[in-house]
Amino acid sequence: MTIIDTHAHIYPDKIALKAAKSIGDFYEIEMHLDGTVGALLKAGDEAGISRFLVHSVAVTWERAHSINDFIAQAVQQHPERFIGFGSIHPEHPEMEKELDRMLSLGLKGVKLHPDFQHFLLDDKRAIDLFKAMAERGLPLLVHTGDKRYQYSQPERMARALDRVPDLKAICAHLGGWSVWDEAWRLLAGRDNVYVDCCSSLYAIDPETAAEVIHHYGADRVFFGTDYPMWTPKEEIARFMALPLTAEEQEMILHKNFERFIGECTR
Repeated sequence: MTIIDTHAHIYPDKIALKAAKSIGDFYEIEMHLDGTVGALLKAGDEAGISRFLVHSVAVTWERAHSINDFIAQAVQQHPERFIGFGSIHPEHPEMEKELDRMLSLGLKGVKLHPDFQHFLLDDKRAIDLFKAMAERGLPLLVHTGDKRYQYSQPERMARALDRVPDLKAICAHLGGWSVWDEAWRLLAGRDNVYVDCCSSLYAIDPETAAEVIHHYGADRVFFGTDYPMWTPKEEIARFMALPLTAEEQEMILHKNFERFIGECTR
């Protein structure tokens, strides 16, 4: 079975453990792995994962350059295993220049985490960034949803997508971590919205998760592990427990993303 993990965070070895711990502390969830490229590949091999969409988050605009260099280098070192998304911050003073540099590095999209980066998804800075991305054909992978904060609420994502209808967006965690029901009501049915299912199946019973997937449409959902949050084997087991057809499983595990990334890189 072909499996593509479309949500894997990676970090340079010297800071990986610290970075992974900080994510775990933020969500009050114990991290299962260390965030290094080596650990991702090892765990992926054990779980039978073919390819990974790898990325990181520029918490401040100053970090974007080095993060994008690191992700591009990881892809160059593992071209058969990795597809890379860069990162940027809406406050970046040379935002469009850095987006163009991402393209020159071979990065295929942009990862954002509004709760880490402290910006509202529908504020002017974000809208300007989304317009610049859409003009370049760069899709967005974005953390959406957190009942503790306002930055990434699905209603803000919906407003942003109304403003930038040409932007293709992967709204992580079934569209809204911890606010799953609200998320699908606001985001499902949009032509430019896809979701991944990582860091959701641990919290939602299989029947409810399958219902949420069907609200979006099984053809709009990607599999992801949220490495290093969970082990790949663990997330695959959770996914395979969902009451989905074999055809739906295959779509979510690889076919949907293959089609999506093919359309984005034409």
